[in-house]
Amino acid sequence: MAVTDGPEEGQLVARVCGELGAAGNPLLQHTLLGALRRADRLLTLDLSGVTFFGSAGVTALVWLSQHPEAAGKHVRVVATSRIVTGPLELTGLLDRVDVQGMADGTWPPAGTPPQA
Repeated sequence: MAVTDGPEEGQLVARVCGELGAAGNPLLQHTLLGALRRADRLLTLDLSGVTFFGSAGVTALVWLSQHPEAAGKHVRVVATSRIVTGPLELTGLLDRVDVQGMADGTWPPAGTPPQA
């Protein structure tokens, strides 16, 4: 994972690549907490390079969004594939976390009336 300054003032971007499985979850949470502490107002978690997103990834997102250090800060997730958006949709996190970068037609689910 690489953590860099973002294009917006007060923003940090954490780019995650590869598999988000149980083996790397403690290191992921430790690194994300460090990034959250460093972010002045916005932490963008870029998951566009993730090739596997299992329960450990979901757990890390919930943990991060509910961590006391997140108070007063915004956590944004960039997800560009169903590898990530599928589990987020199944767990209801798409409604609770700011997720951006999804291809048109992946959200909202079929049958949801369009918003004006």
